[in-house]
Amino acid sequence: MGATDSKLAFRKGVFRLFEERHIPPSDDYWSLFWTIPETADDVFSLIGASDVRRARDNARENLETLIDKTIDRMEAITNAPNFPSAQYSINHLLNCCRIMTRIMPYIYESPECSEWEDSFFWTPRLVEKKAPENSEDETIKGTFDEQQQQHQHQQQQEPVIDTKPQPQYDTLPPRGEVFLSLVIRCLFLAGFTLPISMTTKDSRVVYAIWEAGVGSSKEIGTYKDNEMNRTEVLRLLTVLLSKSMYISSSQLLSKEDLWLRFVAAKTERKIVLVVLCSLMNTACKYDPIGWGVPYNHVLIANPREKLVTMCLRVLLILLDYRSPRISHWMRHIDQQQTKNSLNGSTADVEENDIQNAPDQSAGKLNAGTPEMNDSEHFPVETSTITAPIESINESEGNVFRHYLSKLHRSQDFEFLMDGMYRILLNPLQASNTYLPGSTKRVECNIEVMMLCWRVMEINLKFRTYLMETERALDLMVVLIYYTMENRSNVAQVGLVRMCTFILQTLSSDRTFGVKLNKQFVSQSYLPALIRIPASHGTYGDFLIISIFSLIATTRGTLSTLYPALVLTISNVSPYLKNLSVTSSSKLVGLFSSISAPGFLLADESNYRLLSYLIEAFNNIIQYQFTDNPNFVYAIVRNHAKFERLRDLSFTNALAEIERLRQLKESKIQTDQGPEENKSVVETNNGPDVNKSQESLAENPSSPRNTGSNSEGNSEESQAIQNTKLFAQGLSESPEGQDFSRTPQRQGSISSTISTPSVLPGAKHGFVPTEEWWSRWHSQLPLQPILLLLEHLVPQVEAKCAAESLTTDAQVLEFLRQITLVGILPHPQPIFIRKFQWGEALFIWFRSMLWGQAYVSSLSEYGAWNGTQVKLFQIKQQVAPTHQQRQSSENPTPSPRISLASNSQQPSTSQ
Repeated sequence: MGATDSKLAFRKGVFRLFEERHIPPSDDYWSLFWTIPETADDVFSLIGASDVRRARDNARENLETLIDKTIDRMEAITNAPNFPSAQYSINHLLNCCRIMTRIMPYIYESPECSEWEDSFFWTPRLVEKKAPENSEDETIKGTFDEQQQQHQHQQQQEPVIDTKPQPQYDTLPPRGEVFLSLVIRCLFLAGFTLPISMTTKDSRVVYAIWEAGVGSSKEIGTYKDNEMNRTEVLRLLTVLLSKSMYISSSQLLSKEDLWLRFVAAKTERKIVLVVLCSLMNTACKYDPIGWGVPYNHVLIANPREKLVTMCLRVLLILLDYRSPRISHWMRHIDQQQTKNSLNGSTADVEENDIQNAPDQSAGKLNAGTPEMNDSEHFPVETSTITAPIESINESEGNVFRHYLSKLHRSQDFEFLMDGMYRILLNPLQASNTYLPGSTKRVECNIEVMMLCWRVMEINLKFRTYLMETERALDLMVVLIYYTMENRSNVAQVGLVRMCTFILQTLSSDRTFGVKLNKQFVSQSYLPALIRIPASHGTYGDFLIISIFSLIATTRGTLSTLYPALVLTISNVSPYLKNLSVTSSSKLVGLFSSISAPGFLLADESNYRLLSYLIEAFNNIIQYQFTDNPNFVYAIVRNHAKFERLRDLSFTNALAEIERLRQLKESKIQTDQGPEENKSVVETNNGPDVNKSQESLAENPSSPRNTGSNSEGNSEESQAIQNTKLFAQGLSESPEGQDFSRTPQRQGSISSTISTPSVLPGAKHGFVPTEEWWSRWHSQLPLQPILLLLEHLVPQVEAKCAAESLTTDAQVLEFLRQITLVGILPHPQPIFIRKFQWGEALFIWFRSMLWGQAYVSSLSEYGAWNGTQVKLFQIKQQVAPTHQQRQSSENPTPSPRISLASNSQQPSTSQ
């Protein structure tokens, strides 16, 4: 639309859409919408949001006519034998797609249009049949037939009776089905989205897979114009399937999306396979680096990334559909979890959900050395905590999920994983270059991460492939990088949450736990953000240290993810071998933090984390004792912490919290100036936890200090600072004392509980009681650890005193020779707690998916920009100042739009 007069004419035509009522369908006015615009920018700039809303509210019949005329025009173009031509041009078809992309979000956003939308788009239409025309022979016969003349003579004598035949109707499919079928046909239209050379004698619609890969080994030779047209059509399809954005979270599962249901459940098998393979292959064949020329993205724009992003988005939307039966089961699960006081947590499970292993298997383990080789199966049967929803087929009602679950060839899995890993690795490569900004950082990595999770969930054979080929270890490193990079970015908390859940999913596989014992030899090539200096440990060490760093550096902002992180350690603990000194000290430091009174009393379910971590310690001791002398030594050196937890009572826990609070107040009062106040606050916030832990690992205490007095002030300070990481608002003293020690000024239990500063959980309505404390404290599985300490601590002390052992290596060698046969109690079964979907998590994932689509669309035309979205909230983020940008360590600017789901935030592991 180069001329100003043409733009003005089109703009006046838009005004007519809502100013004039009942515009006839035969009017040439309707052709202006697909003949005059030249670009998508013309359509989105000249058709304003207020224009569509006024037509929707004041002249809805005109909006109906526009939709009907646009659909008819698209059908005429796709069926035209001479497409493309001047009469049926490519630009006309593109403008039809752009017009519908522009107006459909404003139909979805209005609650008053809900009934009209269902009636207009999803009600079968009745069209009157045309009366059959008489042939020429019948006309001649009727003119000269004597019998007919006699019949007419009799009718003239008889009274006149109206014998006019009743009209007959044909039932046409609903407009929504016709429209979606047309859009899918446009994705495979020769001369538009496919090369024109693929035209056949029968039709121009050829259902051929776009790229070689899964389901096809043949390249069709796509041109740049074909890819740009695919992007336009996929954008329209995304908008048509975006009704979920305008449904509140409370109605998301109860109100079915008819648009999504038709595509995901009622599409023909042949079309489903072609669409599925085309979307997957296009996304997985994308190489963001290309030839690897530095700064090539600055010189040449690559529109293929937009196509890849749209393919990923449409594929994720289709795979996210669940039938009403699955949705009903999700609500049932959440109701059952709420009844069991689990607050919708996917990580927490009740004791009666755990199936104990057979007694004879445990007996065999107790009779011998509790160690296993990688090639041997554990005699204790693995008890799997699974969701009730796994008893039914989640692919039910979704043909895309069904066929994705049927993939089984290793070359297909290799193709998918290579493509997804290539894109997931891009941020690591972009941040680890000698030339800043020389490698382009793609923006579709979040969608690729979501797709990887979906494929792992739907296709169990793909997950097995990841474990057997060790690609799961590569994926684990990428997941840790994403979590560490975005741990402080509020706008990307959903990405951190997703990566944490994927880690828990990986940890539920025994093969993954065994593979973690492989030595991590390429850490020096990792970005500095996740690189562990001078580390020569295993992947298990890397996982444990990274989880500890994630918890220690976030200071409680990711507290809802603590259960998933702790359960990840617990799931892999029976298989870990040769843990390093650093990772062993991190585990003990994590235990110190979780077992602190301030953390245990801060929330009603925090004790579960302590139980899971102790369970992980027991697994390492009972199944891999000989292969983990560093870990055993760390427990022996810190035996007083476990003994204090055993003897810790509810009264002493409250007294310790009160003592720490008073000590902080006294320190603040004794400080002289604001600088000292600031330093005290920073000390209490615990920024030096990593330093204290690393110093503990690098310079462990002497073997002689492993007695009852080995817990010095430095370790107490470390434990108190770790506690601060979990309970914000609770201030600890840098000088620790025994929990049973009487504080300087101790109030009564009732007065202590009533003080919000003493009990942070009271702010959220939780008030701990003696009965609550006794119920879970007596159930802590401390017996194996205490028996271990009772057996080893005297021997280590005696050995150090008798032989004058002065190095840790001597003590470690001594521990390797000790056996625990007959010392430990009956071995506990291995509990594998899998990630479990529920209603809250389903809503969270869908809101994250559509939120990502919303934010990404703002850089282009913003089809949903300015509409009344109900699934999530859009929060404008304040732009950083110049000084803040200069001091930022992360060169990648954070987005200025953050997403906050309207749904209830998943608790605990959610």
